[in-house]
Amino acid sequence: MATRYGITMTRAPEAGLPLGRVETPRLVYAVIAVCTAAAAFLRFYQLTRPGYLLGVTEYDDGVQFGDAVRLVSGVVPYRDFVAMQPPGSIVLMAPVALLAKVTGSAWGLAIARLLTAAADTACVALLGLLVRHRGPVAAGIACGIYAVYPDALIAAHTLLLEPWVNLFCLIGALLVFDGDRLTDGRRLAWGGVAFGFAAAVKLWALVPLAVIGLLLLRRPRRLGLLAGGAAAGLGAPVLPFLALAPTRLVNDVVTSQFSRANVAHPPPLPRLTNLAGLSLFPHLSSRLSVLLLMAVAAILALGYLAACRAGARLPAALDCYALIGLAAVTGMLLWPYGYFTHYGAVAGPFIALVLALPAGLLRPAEHRLQIVPLLAVCAVAAVLVTALGLRQFGTETRLHGWTSPAARADRLIPPGACVLTNDSSLTVSAGRFVPATPGCPALVDAYGTLLAMTDGRKLLASPREVRSVTALWSAEFARAPYVWLETGSQGQIPWTASLYHYFTDHFRLLGLVNGPGAHDVPKGGLYVRR
Repeated sequence: MATRYGITMTRAPEAGLPLGRVETPRLVYAVIAVCTAAAAFLRFYQLTRPGYLLGVTEYDDGVQFGDAVRLVSGVVPYRDFVAMQPPGSIVLMAPVALLAKVTGSAWGLAIARLLTAAADTACVALLGLLVRHRGPVAAGIACGIYAVYPDALIAAHTLLLEPWVNLFCLIGALLVFDGDRLTDGRRLAWGGVAFGFAAAVKLWALVPLAVIGLLLLRRPRRLGLLAGGAAAGLGAPVLPFLALAPTRLVNDVVTSQFSRANVAHPPPLPRLTNLAGLSLFPHLSSRLSVLLLMAVAAILALGYLAACRAGARLPAALDCYALIGLAAVTGMLLWPYGYFTHYGAVAGPFIALVLALPAGLLRPAEHRLQIVPLLAVCAVAAVLVTALGLRQFGTETRLHGWTSPAARADRLIPPGACVLTNDSSLTVSAGRFVPATPGCPALVDAYGTLLAMTDGRKLLASPREVRSVTALWSAEFARAPYVWLETGSQGQIPWTASLYHYFTDHFRLLGLVNGPGAHDVPKGGLYVRR
């Protein structure tokens, strides 16, 4: 209990009660179901657009799925080829990669895309369950905001890691929190397991896990339960690969990524604009974007303060998790040099929680004066979610990926041929990723290989590092009868004069041209050995 702003504030009674003792109205579950259905529509509708289910839309999805395909083929990540992310996603996709032995790699990737859309849809339902004790308005805002959050929708259009990170972090949060308070016992340990596995998918999940640990600092026994569960969740998928290739795994996943993040720090405004969902409105000026960001921050701060005062209570553990987590995740996303729009999806759950939780503190049944602000919040939230949803739907209707190259590749590349590529999405979507004979290069991630071999400093690589990467590509070219290059290969392959002359002397363009070349850089397309 404490006195602030002239009033006595305490925690709400339900904040200390287990969920089993608080009856959740059916309306809350109805709201969660409606928002989840809307989220599913937006996410699966994307995959009906031309080229989005079986075509080429990303670089990373071919890498993530290709890593799993290599594993089930007996080629070990980190030991036999570079993999820049922890092995959690490889383990997750291994069953789909096994299925791809029957369906083919193109349909295997399509199944992985469908599963990723389903995982991100599940995040909407989990957010609603996490705040259901705060009532239907809070559940509607949390679910609605994430359902239409632009970065989450971008991340859900194919096999990217952010939806899976959010899924396991929200499962962990649902286990760790019992209403507004932190739980104890087995639930806390299992929550740690979920957070740990999320970190095994992408190390960014360590940030929300650290926030939970911060909230438990004064409770060493509980902190030990959380840490033990997290160690088990992280260790189970990582330790087998760490035992097989300890140095390579640490270099690929930790050293190269950390060095890459410290190359430079770009201006924060474009990223903050993106995180605020303003990427759907590209014509906004920088000045207007700054004003909107400042207004949103001020409204959030004043809204939380007003809601806590109206509810005569201090922020609960769940409020602290949302606020500290949003600040920490935003700082994490502002730090690295490289940034892609789908990265912002990891901030989506925290943005949804920060917007939703204060609304749940308004109790018009107990304080009639609160009905006016509650109705205002409902109206603003409904307009915002509807506007963003319609805008997103309009954007999706114009989507058009590169339709599947399988038909053209079938005519040019024999089944089971060895094809080396700088973009695995091409060979995965064409069903030419898995060779029928041994001896084919195992390389999956051309860009990641460059980062790993230059310790994450590809723009500042030493001459020795450049020579080592060039030697690798020379050796790979020597073993490959086919080479399929995506335009812009100079960002992944160090085309020295000697490497370029070797390539043009030994390979000729066969077809599937996808872009122009440059000085001492071959044009994108399919090449066959002379």
